[in-house]
Amino acid sequence: MPEARRPSPRAPLHVQNRLRAARRHGHALDKALRRAHTYAHPAGSIVRIETHISVVYLAGRYAYKLMKPVNFGFVDFTTLDARRRCCEAEIRLNRPFAGPIYRDVQAVVPQARGVALKRAARRGTRDGVIDYAVRMRRFDQHALFSQRLAAGVLGSADIDAAAHALAVCHRAARRAAPVRGGRGTPYGSAALLGQQVFDALAPLERDVRSAAFVRDAGLRTWCEASLARVAPRLDARRAGGFVRACHGDLHLDNIVRQGRRALLFDCIEFSEALRWIDIASDLAFLVMDLRAHGRDDLANRLLTRYLDATGDFGGLAALRLYVVYRALVRALVAHLKTPPADDAAHATSAPSAQPGQRYLQLAAREASDRRPPWLLLCHGLSGSGKSVASREFAALSGAIRISSDIERKRAHVLDAPTLGALPPQAYTREAIDAHYARLVALATDVLDAGYTVLIDATFLQSANRKRFAELARRMNVPMLILDFHADAARLKERVKARAAGPRDPSDAGEAVLTAQMASAEALDAEERRMTVQLDTDVPIEAFSDTAWWAPLWARMNAAADSSSA
Repeated sequence: MPEARRPSPRAPLHVQNRLRAARRHGHALDKALRRAHTYAHPAGSIVRIETHISVVYLAGRYAYKLMKPVNFGFVDFTTLDARRRCCEAEIRLNRPFAGPIYRDVQAVVPQARGVALKRAARRGTRDGVIDYAVRMRRFDQHALFSQRLAAGVLGSADIDAAAHALAVCHRAARRAAPVRGGRGTPYGSAALLGQQVFDALAPLERDVRSAAFVRDAGLRTWCEASLARVAPRLDARRAGGFVRACHGDLHLDNIVRQGRRALLFDCIEFSEALRWIDIASDLAFLVMDLRAHGRDDLANRLLTRYLDATGDFGGLAALRLYVVYRALVRALVAHLKTPPADDAAHATSAPSAQPGQRYLQLAAREASDRRPPWLLLCHGLSGSGKSVASREFAALSGAIRISSDIERKRAHVLDAPTLGALPPQAYTREAIDAHYARLVALATDVLDAGYTVLIDATFLQSANRKRFAELARRMNVPMLILDFHADAARLKERVKARAAGPRDPSDAGEAVLTAQMASAEALDAEERRMTVQLDTDVPIEAFSDTAWWAPLWARMNAAADSSSA
């Protein structure tokens, strides 16, 4: 096992001695666990995987994870009791996220040929135990999201499964957060987030490999301004129950595909402050990691699917800040794993060759994003393809899509939408007016967070379109109407196919389509000037092709050029 953190000459003598002993212990144990005969089952060739705080040994059908005897300040595993508590917590806390993987805690005991592993007693006696390990069911390393991404096979089904799993876990997560953290600051509060952000940023500002980049990007100034802006929202969300027992470390190395499921493993177990967080911070970690690896399309799809599942549009207010914070954390972890051997060499090396640089570059990109948001309205009859198409546009563009059909069937934020047909009273004039008022409120939150919003609704009545035109004027954002259309035969064919297929959020059948055709109010002259025509009588695959959206891109780019001239 790699060395514990080297003791500082200024550290107390007892701390120096404990760390030196931990280093000797780690080396001896690592040597034993690399041998197949250590294990009570066929182990084959041992594969060893190391992080900055743990080592995992892949042995046969199991994996054994040991905590390294390190002290990084935020975590101290230099005592046996600390490592035992961490292993027990890892089993208990990870089961909601990845139950099929986690088995039990194993005690490491000495024997004539080295060490052996046996199931640990629940509490109390240690009986010569020299360490503890988390025993997990081994999975195919190629099924890791990080490996699938590297192989070019991480796709839409993976992202949809991850979004679903995360939404389910967040919905069921404990929400009775401990009142105060270790520094006397409430978990999940804006004050604690500020401490965490600057705890990650400060070492990067001091490190010769990153200091100049961090300074030139203005990350400290941006973080200070962002925290000041969103602090009231964060504390309001904490009071509203959005701070929950989360995963806390949701990057691509900690998600594995198992059948049609995505299992989220290796959650934070050593820090309550890093685990009891706003659910938007948990989501932001994976959004960040996908963006840092150049897959904005998958990050956008994850966000779209998660919001469809939870309706937590309020979390967008701090999402960009959370993404920057998570990027800083990953950059810092990269630095911890590769301490500089030669400061001068690192100072002159290419930025792309330095550890964690992709994360710092992402943080700088997010902090410098000044694109103004747009208000985009879908317009079209049932069966016009606007729902399928708008979902694909959200993945391509990063726009936040709000589905009228989904939100109509959601009782409360975080609830899964029901897919059964609603009663007739849900579609009275009064109910429809109230529903569009709610869509206006949701769109306001999204625009206020700085994101383009795309409202997926029919917008067949002039009064509803005017509500959003007024919103655009009030928030001083540009608006476009996306007119999705196909011939009448195709509309009927799609509506019939939807009714016969899997359950769908839309309740619109042929009778509704006929009523829409008779009652739809035409766009007026002003609305037609802000309308983009989109013919959906094409194969469904066309919606995911950027070329199909060329008329919309052209209008948005022309407006951007005009405003900057």
